[in-house]
Amino acid sequence: MKKFILSFAVIAAIGFTSCSSDDDNGGNDDNGCVTCDGYEILGQSVPAMEVCEGENGNAFVQGEDTETAFDEFIAGLELITTCD
Repeated sequence: MKKFILSFAVIAAIGFTSCSSDDDNGGNDDNGCVTCDGYEILGQSVPAMEVCEGENGNAFVQGEDTETAFDEFIAGLELITTCD
């Protein structure tokens, strides 16, 4: 769990805010993405971000593969913010 939180904090600190439009539609919105509200973690404000499900089933943030399954990534985010 600590590894997941650290990985997520690093990604969040970078402040990714969008994903590429060519990602696979994983049953989310029209482009396979969900929007997660902004939040604050470790004293850092993180803006709202789009998380997309790639063809490999991983979560992509700003076109970058997080190497974490989409559902797991969203579940982790929803511990600290809301995603639609």
